[in-house]
Amino acid sequence: MEIVGLGVTVVDLMAVVEDFPQIDSKQDVQRSLIQVGGPVPTALALLTRFGWTCRLISAWGDDPLGRVIEANLDVTGISYSSHCRQPNTSTGFSQIWVEQKNGRRTTVTQRPQFDSLLTSADMAEQLRGCQVLHLDGWPTNEALAAARTVKVGGGRVCVDTGSPKPGIGELLSLADFVNAPRRFVEEYLQESDLERGASAIAALGPSIVTVTDGEHGAWLSTNGTTIHQPAIKQAPIVDTNGAGDVFTAGMMHAVLSGWSPHLSLSFAVTAAGMKCTRLGNRDALPTLEMVGRSVNLPKS
Repeated sequence: MEIVGLGVTVVDLMAVVEDFPQIDSKQDVQRSLIQVGGPVPTALALLTRFGWTCRLISAWGDDPLGRVIEANLDVTGISYSSHCRQPNTSTGFSQIWVEQKNGRRTTVTQRPQFDSLLTSADMAEQLRGCQVLHLDGWPTNEALAAARTVKVGGGRVCVDTGSPKPGIGELLSLADFVNAPRRFVEEYLQESDLERGASAIAALGPSIVTVTDGEHGAWLSTNGTTIHQPAIKQAPIVDTNGAGDVFTAGMMHAVLSGWSPHLSLSFAVTAAGMKCTRLGNRDALPTLEMVGRSVNLPKS
C-alpha cells in the first residue's frame, strides 16, 4: 500500500542556543543543523522507515535549497515527481531555535510561493489508485481537491491540522483520521478541554481523532469513547521540533495496521517521545523495533 503525502516542504535552518535570546542581544550557537522539514515529509520519512512505500506531492524551487530537499528525499526513499520542482520559485525555509536546556523550539517559516501546485489533470494522475492520503492543509485548494478525489476512489484521508487554515472545516469532514495540537482545539473550536475538543472534531466526520499536548500526552477519540495517554518520559529532552509529525506518523502506522485504540495511542506517544531525545527530524527518528520493544508490541 502506497501512502501519498501532499503538503508544505521546507528546509530547516536549526540552531541550538543556550537560552532564547532577548531583543537586541547576541549569543553563540551551540549546535546547528540543516534538514528537510514540514509535517508531511517528516511523517513520510518515519513511515518509510517503518516499511511503507511513500510518495510526496509538494513544491520547491529550482535553487540550492531545492536541491537539498531532493537529495534528502532520495536518501530517505520518498519518491516525488518532476512537477515538484517549480521554476522561478524560491524554496521555503524555516529558522528554528532550540533551547538547549529543555529542547523547546521557536520557529518562523517562509512557505514556498507558487501559483498552482498541479493542474487538475496532473493531480488526478498523481492520485490514481491512491489508498491513503496524508495532508497538512496546504495549499488549501489542492488539499481539498486531493481529499475529494481520494474519497471518491474509496481511499482514506489523514490530516495533521497544525494551526487553523482556510477550508479546514471541509477538510475535517472528508478526513478519516485527524491529529490536532492543543492550539488548534483552542483557536478553532474555542475549547480548552482537550477531551471535549477531540470529541467535537470527531463529530465533524473523522472516525479517529487525536489531540496532542506535549508533555501532557495525547487524547484519542473513536466510536464515542475518548482515552488519554500520558507522555512517555524519555531523557534527555534534546529537541521537540517535529514531535507532532512523528506522533501523527506513528498513529497512521498503527491505524493502517489495524491495532486497538490503546495500543495505537501508546505507540504514537512513545515514538514522539523517542524522537525528542535526539536533534533533528531524520537521524532522530526511531525504528519500528525500538518503539515496538518499548510498548511490548506483539510479534507478527
